Amino acid sequence: MEVCCKILSSKDSHMYRDLRLESLKLYPESFGSSYEEQSQLPKLFFEKLMEEQCETHVMIGAFENGQLVGLCGLIPTDSGDSLEVVQMYVSASARGKSVGQQLLSKACSILSSRLEGKLELTVYVNNDAAIASYEKFGFKQVSKTDQEIVMNFEP
Repeated sequence: MEVCCKILSSKDSHMYRDLRLESLKLYPESFGSSYEEQSQLPKLFFEKLMEEQCETHVMIGAFENGQLVGLCGLIPTDSGDSLEVVQMYVSASARGKSVGQQLLSKACSILSSRLEGKLELTVYVNNDAAIASYEKFGFKQVSKTDQEIVMNFEP
């Protein structure tokens, strides 16, 4: 079945919330937020932005058979020269189908219509699968600490 990626809107906010909380519950080591903390919030960060129809901060969703199976958030960096990729997640049922690559392709198409010139992300050093996926797409490492790697992609 084909996967379709699009910017999520207010009508998608409940599906977004469910998948975001799933990501935090199943893979707490991959994110900077905790399931326990986030699940208690009446509205998650992007959930609120979707409902407000924010145009600067967007969440891309990957759909398979009408089901939301992947997420990729984009927020402008403080410097204004990049869009930061955040909350990247593909559900276990959709892995191995290039969903992450399709989400990043959609992020690039959004980037091309904006003033920012590159994508940036931070990934934990022990998240080998994510690092491999980002490198496959063309992201390059720009800095590294004991805990995190910062990567950029310039089309």
